Amino acid sequence: MIPATTKMPMKFECTHCNKIYMHQYFKNSLSFYPTCPHCNQAGLLLGTADTIDIVKHPKTFAKTLFKQLSHKLG
Repeated sequence: MIPATTKMPMKFECTHCNKIYMHQYFKNSLSFYPTCPHCNQAGLLLGTADTIDIVKHPKTFAKTLFKQLSHKLG
């Protein structure tokens, strides 16, 4: 179960390499667009991750969630 205080990661699409990637949610996430981890091009914001994204991209979702939780605890 995901804690209620944990924000869902932001979901981005890279139009250069046609991949979806997620990034940890920050307060400045709407003004900061992280680059694609595959090609380092800026991606397009698709919004926050949905429940279906957990099924489609479990490794990416788990890695992003783990980073966010460790940041809160550390």
